[in-house]
Amino acid sequence: MDDSALDPAVLEAVAARATRAGGDYLADAFRDRDIEAEYSVHDVKSAADETAERRIVDVIADAFPTHAIHGEESGRNGKHRYEWVVDPLDGTNNFAAGLPSFAVAACVLEDKEPLVSAIYEPLPDSLYLARRGGGATFDGERLQAESDLSLPQGTVSFVVGLPAVRDESHRATAERVEDATGDVCKRVLNTWSPCVDWGLLARGDIEGLVAYRPDVYEQYVGTLLAREAGVESRVVALDGTETADENGIGALYVAATDEAKLDALVEAASDGIDV
Repeated sequence: MDDSALDPAVLEAVAARATRAGGDYLADAFRDRDIEAEYSVHDVKSAADETAERRIVDVIADAFPTHAIHGEESGRNGKHRYEWVVDPLDGTNNFAAGLPSFAVAACVLEDKEPLVSAIYEPLPDSLYLARRGGGATFDGERLQAESDLSLPQGTVSFVVGLPAVRDESHRATAERVEDATGDVCKRVLNTWSPCVDWGLLARGDIEGLVAYRPDVYEQYVGTLLAREAGVESRVVALDGTETADENGIGALYVAATDEAKLDALVEAASDGIDV
C-alpha cells in the first residue's frame, strides 16, 4: 500500500480493531480481578498496561508494519510520516482500585498532526472515533457536543499531565488552576482517566475540560475527538499568552461546548498561571 495516500477510513478501522483488542483483554482482567501492580506516590503501573499494549501494537503492526508507534509503555519505535500514539490503559489507578472507569486510546499522527482517533471504553463497550475533517462518532452515531446547562450549573473535567504531577512547582500551579476553574463552574471532575472525560465532553455530558501540561498519550486523541464533535477550544502558553497550537501539549488547554463557556474558562484558568 502507498503510505503517501492512505485512506483515513482504513486507518480508522485498524484503530478501532486495535483499541478493541487491548480493551477486550482489560475487561476480562478487570472482571477476574487478576491485577498485578506497582504503586508509587503519583502513579500505578500494572502488568495489564504492558499486555494490552502488546495486543494493540500487534494489530497495528500487522496492518502497517512500517508505521512508527509511540506507546506509553514501550516508548517510540521507528520513524514514519504516520505515527501511532497509543495509551493501552488510560486510568490505571482506577483499574487497579477496582473502579470501572478506564479506556484504551490510539491516535494516528500524519506528519505530526492528529488524523484519526479511537477511544474504547471496555466495560460499557463504547467506541469513539474521529477523523480530521470527517467528524466524530459514538458507537456509530454522529457526535455533536451541545449542552443547555450554563457554566455555573455545569461540570468541568480537570486534567494534569503526569510529569506535572511529579514536579512540585508544576503541581502547585495545577492546584491554583483547578481552584480558579472551580470558581466558575458547579463541579470540577477528577476521574484520573482523561479519555473517559474526552468522551463525556464530545457527547455534551460535561460542559468543559481544562488540561494543565497534558500528556501526549491522551491529548492528541482527545483534542481531535473534541474538535470533530464541535467542541470549542483554546490553548494558552505557560507565559499567559495564547498560542496557535491546537493540541496544547505542555501548555494550558481549555475546551467547552460553546464560545461563551470557553471564554469564562480561559479567563479563570489563566488566572492560576504564574505570568
